[in-house]
Amino acid sequence: MIHIIRHGQALHNVERGYPHRDPPLTVAGQEATRLINIPTSPDLIIISPMTRTIQTAINVFPSLLDPAQVSSQVEVQIWPDLRESHDAICNKGLSKAELSTKFPQFNFAECSEEWDYPPHTIEGATIRAEEVRRRLKELSKNYRNIAVVTHRGFIAYLIQGDRFNVCETRSYRFATDEEVKANAKSLRIGVNVDTNETCDFGPTVLIPVEIN
Repeated sequence: MIHIIRHGQALHNVERGYPHRDPPLTVAGQEATRLINIPTSPDLIIISPMTRTIQTAINVFPSLLDPAQVSSQVEVQIWPDLRESHDAICNKGLSKAELSTKFPQFNFAECSEEWDYPPHTIEGATIRAEEVRRRLKELSKNYRNIAVVTHRGFIAYLIQGDRFNVCETRSYRFATDEEVKANAKSLRIGVNVDTNETCDFGPTVLIPVEIN
């Protein structure tokens, strides 16, 4: 199962036009993220390489504060493809060296030396979302519960559904090949709630799971 978590309230969420890179969580965001619960403990945590998403993950899973716990308790991966889908300065992150100094318990091997990812395009974000879904599906063969900590705008390319609030968590499974073939139009094609544009959410498709 895939548990998608939007990061908590960060400075740019309350200070519109926030003029700096990589804003951290607010005090309220720090407190709220400590209250996030997912239905079951993950055996893999995957995080966008931004301060607000990493802080959120640490608050949800406090064992991540301890480098020894990170390696022994649960696997953690940092994926640049989970970065936000807008080019505002608040969505530009730090260099690999800066991230490694700030959060030494994590491996930033997949990150660029500098934050020099291509400018946002709808096509690029759509391709990136499919790559994330494809990688998650492959990993789900070996991991039963994967937590993904990312951003509202990117989530809108990743799955169909209403816009995520800060700290919101929803659970998903992968649609079977038979489900996609039988319901290709409804499962794959929908509206991106962030842009109101028609979006392709496949060919690898995540569908929501109701957990009591």
